[in-house]
Amino acid sequence: MKLSEHTEHIRQLIDRAFRNRLGRMGISENLLSDIETIPSEYRAERIRMETIREVFIAETGSISDAYEKLVEELTFTLFNRLAALKVMEAHTLHPEIVTRRESHGGRSFAHLAWLEQNPQARSEEAEGLLPFIEGQLQKLAVDIPLFSPQYPYHLLPTALELLSIINAFNQVETDEQVEADIWKSDDVLGWLYESYNNSKKAAHKASGEKTEYNKVSIQSQVYTPRWVVQFLVDNSLGKLYLEMYPDSEIGHKYKIANAPATQTRERKPLHEIQMIDPATGSGNFLLYGFDLFYDLYTDQIENYGADYNEADIPKLIIENNLYGVDLDDRAIQLAQLGLYIKAKRKRRTAKVEHFNIVSSDFFLPDYDEVQQIFEDNTALDARQKKIIRDIWNDLQQAYKFGSLIRLEEKLSIHLHGLKQDGLTLFGAQEVENYETFKAQFFANLQKAVAQNTAMQGHTFLNNKTQDAIIFLQLLTKKYDVAVANPPYTDSTDFGPELKKFVEANYKQPYKFNTNLYAAFIKRCCEITTDDGYVGMIHPHTFMFIKTFEDVRKYLIEHTHIDIMVDYGLDRVNLFGPGILLDATWYVLSKKKKETPGTYFNITANQQEKTKKASLEQAYEDILKNRSNPRLYTLPQEKLKIIEGWPFIYWISDGFREKFKGKVMDDYFYICNGISSGGNNERFYRYLWEVDKDTISFDYKIDKKKWVRINKGGGFNKWYGNLWLLFEWAENGKQLKELKNSVPSVRYGYEEFYFEEGLAFTGASSKGLSVRYQPKNCIFERAGKSIFKKEDSVDYLLALSILNSSLCGYIIDALNPTVSFQSGDIERIPIILPEIIIEEKIIRFAKENVIIKENLCDYRLIELNYTHSPLLAFQGIALKERVLAYLNYENVQLTQVLINEAIINELIFEVYELSDADREQVEAKMGKSIGSLPVSTEAKDAFLSQLENPLTEVTEHIQNLSVTTFDEQQVREIKEGFATLYQSNNDLEEFCIRHQVNPINVWYWFKEANIVPQARATEIALEFLADNIRTLLQEDEDGIIPLVGLPGEEALSQRLEKHCLQNGFTSAQYMQLDSLLGRPINEYLEHHFFKNLSDHLNLFMYLPKTPFIWHLSSGPNQGFEAFILIYKWNRDSLFKLKSRYISQRVQNLEYRQITLQDVNTAQAQAEKEKIRLQLQEIEVFKTKIEELIAEGYDPKLDDGVGKNIAPLQKKGLLRAEVLKTTGGKKSQLEKYLNADW
Repeated sequence: MKLSEHTEHIRQLIDRAFRNRLGRMGISENLLSDIETIPSEYRAERIRMETIREVFIAETGSISDAYEKLVEELTFTLFNRLAALKVMEAHTLHPEIVTRRESHGGRSFAHLAWLEQNPQARSEEAEGLLPFIEGQLQKLAVDIPLFSPQYPYHLLPTALELLSIINAFNQVETDEQVEADIWKSDDVLGWLYESYNNSKKAAHKASGEKTEYNKVSIQSQVYTPRWVVQFLVDNSLGKLYLEMYPDSEIGHKYKIANAPATQTRERKPLHEIQMIDPATGSGNFLLYGFDLFYDLYTDQIENYGADYNEADIPKLIIENNLYGVDLDDRAIQLAQLGLYIKAKRKRRTAKVEHFNIVSSDFFLPDYDEVQQIFEDNTALDARQKKIIRDIWNDLQQAYKFGSLIRLEEKLSIHLHGLKQDGLTLFGAQEVENYETFKAQFFANLQKAVAQNTAMQGHTFLNNKTQDAIIFLQLLTKKYDVAVANPPYTDSTDFGPELKKFVEANYKQPYKFNTNLYAAFIKRCCEITTDDGYVGMIHPHTFMFIKTFEDVRKYLIEHTHIDIMVDYGLDRVNLFGPGILLDATWYVLSKKKKETPGTYFNITANQQEKTKKASLEQAYEDILKNRSNPRLYTLPQEKLKIIEGWPFIYWISDGFREKFKGKVMDDYFYICNGISSGGNNERFYRYLWEVDKDTISFDYKIDKKKWVRINKGGGFNKWYGNLWLLFEWAENGKQLKELKNSVPSVRYGYEEFYFEEGLAFTGASSKGLSVRYQPKNCIFERAGKSIFKKEDSVDYLLALSILNSSLCGYIIDALNPTVSFQSGDIERIPIILPEIIIEEKIIRFAKENVIIKENLCDYRLIELNYTHSPLLAFQGIALKERVLAYLNYENVQLTQVLINEAIINELIFEVYELSDADREQVEAKMGKSIGSLPVSTEAKDAFLSQLENPLTEVTEHIQNLSVTTFDEQQVREIKEGFATLYQSNNDLEEFCIRHQVNPINVWYWFKEANIVPQARATEIALEFLADNIRTLLQEDEDGIIPLVGLPGEEALSQRLEKHCLQNGFTSAQYMQLDSLLGRPINEYLEHHFFKNLSDHLNLFMYLPKTPFIWHLSSGPNQGFEAFILIYKWNRDSLFKLKSRYISQRVQNLEYRQITLQDVNTAQAQAEKEKIRLQLQEIEVFKTKIEELIAEGYDPKLDDGVGKNIAPLQKKGLLRAEVLKTTGGKKSQLEKYLNADW
């Protein structure tokens, strides 16, 4: 097992043991038994646990939640204790207590020694394991409170359960899948903490719930690797030290970038330098900080004559230099344990009196109970009294929001006054009064907490409020260094309380409320001194996205970016395989500097597995003043040139200057259109879901109900993705009326509805793709549209620019995420070409649009679909027709890609990029595949088949570099044709992957004569769907059984006749089997319906919408029929029951009679099958009757989802269509409960 799997196994063992233990005390999830009913030996512990439980009930508001939290705290405390013992034993800090060895008779060394002193225990359960462990914990408690029997969550399971838990810990180091000497690793406690929460993290994700304060540590917990921690601490704390002691040996021992050559900071005693992690987690920043501080103290003693005793260094570090706050009490346990072990490893005699690392999980009484402490014998005015009450209330919320609570800052804002140009608005006397009040307030605050503790006596609440005093001390200090890997929770995922708090505290004057990590950026800057350092790691979204613009402005205006690593995604070296996170880490100086910032571009153009080595090399180069292509320096002021101030640090000054000119926003509106306010199922339909006569083709004239809408869709340039309709009767009357009750409904830019424009998809991992949007369309927010502000720029010119590789590079620089915002498009520089160049670009763009539109003629999902490739192309065999069509399609798409290559060249020319800038663009985006070398044979063949090509196209192809390909490369490419067009492997992707010109691929594809099976099956599926639709449309009631009935041929028979009547031969019809990959009858009976449903699933968050349904009585196939949605209505149910089902039953019963006297094995099997079929049909019939009784009355305009949901609920379909995951929020439940 992996370490994470061992952790989960151990967690489950401990969890189960404590549930049993609490049960014996009379404490269960929802019940507290009378204490008199439980054994006397459990009563003392019962009273203690009951006290904790009551506090948790007050905190969580729920008896069951309080119980779960109690179990969780007990479980993690024992887990921590045993894990810490394993680590300490590995470092030989004390005799082995839990590590059991065969040489000691399967006991630990300490247990064996204890038994020698207590021989009577040998006859006790597990040889006295419980009293032995209790005694060992008591000894360890002298040094660290976590081990104390007085610790709030101290409890042990039974001896046998404890023995199995200890054995599970000991199995970890014996597992070959776990790294050797795992317990000696500095990171092991952090890994255990992250693994421990995996199950809760998965459960929270699966729930789909918003992230409230009590889920933050679970939802966004990511362990920071030591090498990243080292980078950040070295370049913050380490650099700060070298600014005081530039000639120190620390500069040689540690790798610190841009270290000063002369003293630039006033010196102060080392024990006064303080570093905090305000989101401590398991303390990995502090653990590494300990190591660095230790070397700094040693340096001070050996080289600067500092009056420190070497034996006191561990104690000095822990009690003076390292600080931390976390919401999670369990994480703080681990952090304290880790530091304790560090101290003991350095000095076995080290004694730590206290830690400055605290959990904010404590409670304070209501203000009314401590009011007199603040207000008696003081001359406070009403305003000051209100401030005290407000801040006390904030402190009571510490268990929810931790270090984000801004106590001292609130005093400063309310009493110190605002500042203008660095000057306070109050006079000197008022400032002095403020300082006096502030000092008095904090003294009384600490007094109030202490008094509350003293009054309580030694209780659970007493112990927790001790943390409150430390918390107050920590939050009212300024630190030299703040380092953090904060929680990453987007504001859209905030629960109500978290959202309210963050917006109230981090939205003004700069908006740091867009993500929790943004709030922590601000908090780290607030709690550091004016010349301090901040080191952080988190997602890279703050560098580019519009919603983080204020964050960027604050950082650029108020800090200096010393060093930044733009690292990107790395599931190999950084956060592990399950975490998809584009990371950036950096060090900020609070003191503004004139020196340029240093940036590492690790994210671009390399595989994840090489990133760490790439960074190490670049870092080594900067230390040795060597150049490296991934190293950049940039004065911060230059980041202001591009609107929104994105951290685009890598482009040249000349390229940057282009953003000062005209941009898209000067010529076009980038429009967010319709949002249904969460009512997509009501307003959206696919083209095939409605009567074609109700679709508008010119809304301004016909005013028909359903209009085409751009909703984005997959990556697709030039034309397409117009598969959806929107209900817009009476100019959108229903949507507009809905806005009165659903404020999130939107219908912006209505003046552009039904106008010509451009469309693009708002999210795509493959980059920006823009399409021509014809007239008579509307648009929504996911599929944004672009419209002219004036006539000076042709749509096709803008389309060409936006689809160019240069623009792809620019948009990736402005926002390298998968989501494109309107503001990103608006900032794209636009340089208008000379007329002759513009006309060329427009010609190529127009041809591309026409080609893409014409290809839609052969796709069933398109409005302009005319016929299947199996009918439109020639060939005796169907495979020949498939190949003929694919060869045609390859020619057309190759032409598009050639045109794109020419357009890219022209755009480069228009934008006048330097050679270096162009190289950078092509390094990132790749060279246009239509410009790659070709073989002579392929080039000549392609040119010979072109009809009336543009002169520039011929010249481009003639000028392509000619190359030869080795046989092995060609063979591998040809073998790849079997999967061409499968998934994300279209012609363009195939060419990019193999870095080969599409002309070559077209040529080799014709030579290979290989039919891509997945594409052939798709073509055959669409052919069947089109023909079955025709048959059902021609049928009297749109119902065709799969088994023939009197006067009603079976579907397969009618389908074959139809194909033969429309030009197919019998041989060709039989060849459908090979295209489908199985016999056609089997396909129709078992696969067609599901495959059609999947094929028509074009948008992830919209339902599958098959227009042909397969009704089935069940696995015995008692009754099977296809129906067509256009003819499906309430009367269809009666026909099914009275005609089709009745006739099927008669047929089966007649067959039963004919077999009555036949006793062969085959006849017996058939009789049994008929019996099961009749039973199945009876159930099916009952369900039909239930639908009739329930008033089921399908209407075509209601769409597939609403009409099919009742059938799926009753199990009348061959396959599920609507998703059933998500409980009441599932697609199925939403449609069943639809009230429109």
